[in-house]
Formats: sequence, C-alpha cells, structure tokens
Amino acid sequence: MIRTAASVICCALLSTVASLAIPASAEVEADDPEAAQPAEPEPAPRKGEFAFGGPIELQDVFLPAQMRPQSYPESAEVLPPGAFSVRTVVDWTNHLAQTDRYLFDGESVSTVLKLRYAPWQRVEVGIDVPYTNRFDGTLDPFIEDVESALGQEVQARFELPESNWAAIAVRDDGSRTLRMRDNDGFGDISLRGKFALARKAELGFDAALVASLGLPSGGDTMGGEGVSPGLALHAQLPFETVNLFGGGGLQYYSDATEQEFRLAPWRWMSYVGAEWRPGHSWFGLLAEYQVYGPLARVDAPLTHLSHYYAGGFRFYLPWRTTLETTVVENFGAIENRNSSDVSFHFALGWRFGN
Repeated sequence: MIRTAASVICCALLSTVASLAIPASAEVEADDPEAAQPAEPEPAPRKGEFAFGGPIELQDVFLPAQMRPQSYPESAEVLPPGAFSVRTVVDWTNHLAQTDRYLFDGESVSTVLKLRYAPWQRVEVGIDVPYTNRFDGTLDPFIEDVESALGQEVQARFELPESNWAAIAVRDDGSRTLRMRDNDGFGDISLRGKFALARKAELGFDAALVASLGLPSGGDTMGGEGVSPGLALHAQLPFETVNLFGGGGLQYYSDATEQEFRLAPWRWMSYVGAEWRPGHSWFGLLAEYQVYGPLARVDAPLTHLSHYYAGGFRFYLPWRTTLETTVVENFGAIENRNSSDVSFHFALGWRFGN
C-alpha cells in the first residue's frame, strides 16, 4: 500500500513538473523574436543604375543658322522631381558654302550651357545660354586630305585660300545684304519647359512635349532681334541594351531679317536615331539622322532642306556623369552649299539630386 501510494505521488509530481516546464519554455521562445521567426534571406546586391542618355543634341550650326534659336533633339525622359542637371555642348565646325550669291567659309566653336531642374512630377524647366566663337580656322588641310583620300573633292575648297574667313551675301547688282564678322559673343538665350506625356514605367516608352522661347539677348549677328517661340515632340523606346528615338519640332521667328538678308520665318526639324549599350556596358554607340527645313526664303539652295548625319560614342562615368564625342557630316559632295561641312560634337553632363 505504502509503495503503491508513493508511486502514485511520484507520477503526479513528475506530471506537474512537466506541465509547468513546457509552458515556461514556450514563453521563453515567445519572448525571443529571433527564436520565434525564421531568419530572413540576405538581400540581393543592387545593380548599378542603367539608363540611356537620349539622342545627340544636334543643332544646325551653319553660319547663318547660328543667328537664331532652334529646336533640337533631346531626351524624352524627364528628370525626377527635385533633380538638377548641368550640360555643356560644344560644336567645332568647318564651313564651306559657295554660290553666285553668297560665300560662307571659316570655322566656329559653338558652346551651349544647358541648365535643367524638375520642380514637380513629369515637369522640367531650364535655360540654354549659347556662346559662339567664329574664326578663320585650321581644319582645311585635314579635310582636304580626307576628301582626296575618298575621291570626294569639293572643288571650291581647293580653290579658296586655306584658313580663310568669309561670310557674305550679295544682291544681283553686287550690293551687300549680309556680312558676318569673325568674332565671338553670346547668342539668344532660350527658356525651355518639358512635360512628360508618357513614361517607360507606365507605358513602356517615353514621350515628352518641349516648349521653348528664344529671347533677343544676343549681340550683333550672334542672335535675332525678335522672339522665337518653338514646340517640339520627342519619343524614345528603350529595350534591354538598345534605345530607339525620334521626334521633331517647329520654330517661329518674329523677326526673319538680318542685315536685309531674308531668313525663313518658320523652320522645322525632324530626326531619328539609336543608341546601343552592348552588354550593359559603360559606353554607348550612337547614330542619328536629322533634317532641317529651309533656312531662308531666297537664295537657293538655302531654300532647300538641310541634311545631317552623326555617329560616335557616349561614356557613362561615375557620379552620374556622361561624356559624348561624335562627328557630324552633311551629304558631302552631294550637298555642301546650304549646311555646315563637318562638326566635331562634344557634350559633358552631370545630374544631381534624385
């Protein structure tokens, strides 16, 4: 009896201890979150930002075209809110265009400082400040060698003196209507606003409408006397490593006369091109074709279309810096009298903020 009672008492005590120990252990585990929850997987490392820089921002830098603001290709992507960008574009250009009515022979370096800021979602505002240096030039011997090697000699280039400056247009009676000096100065400042019509994150492509207003702030033969409002549409379709872009614009000039030289009051432009970043690399290959409407109302072939094509490289550097080097050509021996001959196009840009 005594042994049986003792056995019962021992079993009861063991059961009580076990029942008390199990909840206590559960409470300890509940108080320890790391013990209660499985460990989260380590986050995957973030890849570097991959994007495209848009088209080559080509402007017609032909000498008579330099006197007025104009539409040009630009990215259809709008900066994120609060972001700010600075971009400097430089075109070193050789000019040679000769007819019975005009002669444009020389070189120029056109530099444009472009400031952009995004105050709100889908909206970007900015300003372009151009500065141009015109001089007699040094590229003639190099271009003559290239034309000779390709069998595409422009006869006027070999007949005119090298390193020459001449920018003049005359009437039938020989009186002068235009003379541009080989000097330097600021051109017309252009105010700009961009609105995103579509974004890649939403529709798979980017589209933007750009409004501009050129102000008569340039010096003599460096800018126009009237205002120059413009409107342009740009679009781009990015793929894995290729970006296709295109667009067009129209510019109006309230003053279409420079020293009695009659320019066109309206001028349009259109462009198409592509950028390829092979293997998500740090550089891109660029190709672009652009056409401008007639530059002047008289003096053919200034009344004809001006065609340009360009190709080169864009380098994506640290700290959201891009460097661009391209070569711009017209149609050579086919068309060399209503457009600039050859340009070396450079661009350096930075983006700050978001």
